[in-house]
Amino acid sequence: MQIKYTIQPDDFVAFNMSYMYSSPIMRANVRNIRLISTAIVLFGGITLMQMLDKLSVLSVFVYVILSFITFYMIPIFIKKKVKKSVLRMVLQPQNSHICSEKIMTLGENEISLVGGGEDSKYAYEMVERVADDEEHYFIYVGAMSALIVPHRAFETGEEKANFYNKLCEHIQQSGGKIKA
Repeated sequence: MQIKYTIQPDDFVAFNMSYMYSSPIMRANVRNIRLISTAIVLFGGITLMQMLDKLSVLSVFVYVILSFITFYMIPIFIKKKVKKSVLRMVLQPQNSHICSEKIMTLGENEISLVGGGEDSKYAYEMVERVADDEEHYFIYVGAMSALIVPHRAFETGEEKANFYNKLCEHIQQSGGKIKA
């Protein structure tokens, strides 16, 4: 089975977001940043008010509210930062080959990916997992690397389902793993 598609910068953003939300380490990092930032706002503000001799119920209430806002805004800021960084990286001239037309072939023993200066082959047993979001399949061939297949590569839902089923069949037959 062969599919032809074009990778766009937003596809790389989607991959990085998917990785960030699915990786236990990344989720723990985001959680820690949220908790530490919240604690700094809350305890730092209360300490500041105490040092200025302005500590009151109102000032404590204000810093509690600010700490809640911080806790809920941190993921939004992180998401924006990741998106901006990935787009900046992908749009650099030396990375112009990344966003290009690709041809992926599901062979009997391997996945072949050609296009954009790439001619790679990945044995099915190398696949660590297959994940997806609303618009992509991510075929992980390493802890932090994946082949991105946008759903727009398929004209119909049936083609998309056939691709996924064939991919899973090959991976399972070769001893690879499929876990989302």
